Amino acid sequence: MVSIARKNLFAEKMRFAMSVSGVGFSVFLITLLLSLFRGWNDRVGSFVEHVPVDIWVAREGTTDFLRPISVLPQEIAGELRALEGVDSVHPLVVIPTGFEWEGKAVETHLVGYDTTGSAGGPLEIVEGKPVPSEGEMVIDKALSKMYGPNIGDVLEHSGQSFEVVGLASGGNFVATQVSFMPIESARRLLGVEELTTFYLVMVDDQHEPVVVAERIEENLTGVSAFTGEDFADTTRDRTLRDVIPILIIILILAFVVGAAVTGLMIYTATVEKAREFGILRAVGFSNGYLYRVVIEQSLITGLVGFTGGVILNVVVGRFAEDLVPQFVILVRWTDVAAVLGVTLAMSALAALLPVRRLAGIDPVTVFKA
Repeated sequence: MVSIARKNLFAEKMRFAMSVSGVGFSVFLITLLLSLFRGWNDRVGSFVEHVPVDIWVAREGTTDFLRPISVLPQEIAGELRALEGVDSVHPLVVIPTGFEWEGKAVETHLVGYDTTGSAGGPLEIVEGKPVPSEGEMVIDKALSKMYGPNIGDVLEHSGQSFEVVGLASGGNFVATQVSFMPIESARRLLGVEELTTFYLVMVDDQHEPVVVAERIEENLTGVSAFTGEDFADTTRDRTLRDVIPILIIILILAFVVGAAVTGLMIYTATVEKAREFGILRAVGFSNGYLYRVVIEQSLITGLVGFTGGVILNVVVGRFAEDLVPQFVILVRWTDVAAVLGVTLAMSALAALLPVRRLAGIDPVTVFKA
């Protein structure tokens, strides 16, 4: 069975290569989209998840980090500190901001944080100064790749200049990247000297963050309190919910294309070998045996295409993010296993039409002429 299946496939090497290429491209597209979704999902909430605080306090109605409608007065900090279970409170100013560098617009989410502590600052410094001072800022390395500014360059906004003194990682939200400066500088730059976007709350060891978050909402009016995990989840949901339906449609199209290409190639190969299959039936081979030959051909095509598609996805993933910071890929082997199952199902589906063709072959006709 295997030798016949292989003989049929490799007899027409060009057709086999085209069929494998079609399956491989479909697998590549499916794994790429899954990897992109995993990468985006990881990056969009990563910064919020890894900020070393227990609770994010925002104005009521705020649902995520990237689109805050949050403006809180500084008096709230004292009210928060007075609540049972609150260990420390850290102000944070976050707002989408545009800078100018060498005549180009540089768009970023500016984060102003208390540089005397670590809450809300860069997650990891990869190069340069870890804590910016007055007139300085730290930018995410993805922002540097996108727009070009690096350590030592000066960004300008509203007549004020800020020198880039460090590059950080962990602040790439795919759609935007964060930059950091002292909170006093950010407030002055944005004209919000008396206001705060978020308050970051640390809880003492005797209390649970969820309990303290509920206490904050009960005792302070006009605010919402989120645990870090919940706030990261809502940020992911608001950012990616419009993308997911598009990804699903493209995944379905990729599956249909792969099944159609594989089915066409296997069907053509079967039709062209109809005489040989008829001879096999005439000499006593059962229909079940012939069906297994066709299915084997389809599975071999699918597995070879799957292998090529996965390898291509890994290779592309290694280099794409260096070229395009928004192209964030995270390959999970559970997803690869799922795609393997989809590929086998696609190959089995592609074998249906050739199998039906075999059922109609009359062994007598192969000896005519």
